[in-house]
Amino acid sequence: MMLASAGSAVLAGCGGGGGGAQVPGSATKATPTPDAGTQAATGTASTSANSAAQSATQSASASASASDGLFYGINGHMAWGEGIYKTMPPADQLAILLDLGVTSYRCDIADGGMATTLANALKGPFANSGVSILPVFNPLSAHWDPHSSEADAYSLGYDLAVRCTRPLKGLVKYIECGNELDVDLKIAGDGSSTADWDPASWPSFRGVLRGMIDGVRAIDPTIQCGVNVGIPMAYRALQMLWNGIAPDGTAQGVSGAASLRWDFTTYHWYKSSGDIQCGGRNNACVDVLQVLKDSFNVPIWLTEWGWSGANDTPQSAAAYTAKALAQYRAIKDRYNIQSIMMYAVIDADYGLIQADGVTKNPAYAVFKNFVAANPA
Repeated sequence: MMLASAGSAVLAGCGGGGGGAQVPGSATKATPTPDAGTQAATGTASTSANSAAQSATQSASASASASDGLFYGINGHMAWGEGIYKTMPPADQLAILLDLGVTSYRCDIADGGMATTLANALKGPFANSGVSILPVFNPLSAHWDPHSSEADAYSLGYDLAVRCTRPLKGLVKYIECGNELDVDLKIAGDGSSTADWDPASWPSFRGVLRGMIDGVRAIDPTIQCGVNVGIPMAYRALQMLWNGIAPDGTAQGVSGAASLRWDFTTYHWYKSSGDIQCGGRNNACVDVLQVLKDSFNVPIWLTEWGWSGANDTPQSAAAYTAKALAQYRAIKDRYNIQSIMMYAVIDADYGLIQADGVTKNPAYAVFKNFVAANPA
C-alpha cells in the first residue's frame, strides 16, 4: 500500500491473496516527490504545530513517550508533495502518533530531498519524542526498470541509497530497502515456488536490492537494513535472494548467484489474506511467520498490515484492528516479531483517520486503547 494505489483485487489467502499483491500494495503508484513548498513546510514546523506536539507528548502514556521501543508502529507519507501529508506539519503528525501510543513511523522516500524532509523532522519535533522514523526506499520512483541488467539496477539502487542515507546518517537506526518490488515479477502460482518467478527480471530485482543495501552500508554501516516482498506467499523470493538461487522455470532454480544478507525481514499482511499463521491457497495452512523465522533467523517486522480498505465497514475495520493487535502482541516473542506497522495513520480507505486528517474512524480508539492497555 505504501507506494501503490489502493483497491487492486487479489485472491484471498496471504497478504492480499493467494497469488496477488497485498490489497493495498500493488506497487504501481510512484512516491510523489516534494516540491519546494513541501520541503519548506516540513523543514520548519509552525509554532502552533510544535505546541500541539508538546501537548501530546505531555499527555501521552508513559510507555509511548518514554520508551524507545519499536513494536507499535504505523505508516504515513510525511515526505509526499501532495495531499494531507503535504499540508499537515510534521509536529501535527507527531501529535497524532503520540496520542495513539506508537513509537515508530514508516515513511517512504525516493530522493535526497525527501530524505532531508525526514531528517528535518527528526532533528526538529521528533527529537527526543520517543518516536523513531523508518525510511523505506522506493526505487520505482527513481526509475528502476525490472528489465534492466543486474549491473545497471545495482548502480541505480546504490546511488539512490547513498543520496537518501546521507541526510539520515546518525538520525535513524533502520532503513527498509525497497517496497514490494517483487509484484511484477511473479509469472505463475502464488509466489511460494521458485518456478513462480520471472527468470528474465530476476537479475534486475536482485541487483537493485543489493545496490540499496550496499549503498546504505557505504554511508553508515551501523544502520540495519530490511528487505520486503508484497505478494503474500512470496517468502520463497526472499529465500532465493538469501541463498543465491535464481529462477529458471524449474522448481529448484539454479544456484550460484550473488546472495543477499539483511538485518531484519520485513513482510506485509492484510485482512484479505486470512491468518498469517495459516496462510496459502487451497487450505495449505502455511505458518508464514515460522517460515520467515526458520529461513533467516533475524527479527521480523510486519511493516504493513491492515483491513481490506473500502471492502470493510468502519465497524468491521475496527474489529479486525482489535483482532490483529491481539494476535501479534500474543505471538511476538515466539517468532521474534520486532515491530508491527499498521497501514495507515491517514488514508481514505485504510486510515485510522480519514483523508481530511481530522475525522477519526472507530479503529482509532481501538488502536489507541489496545496500545495503552498492552505495552510492548
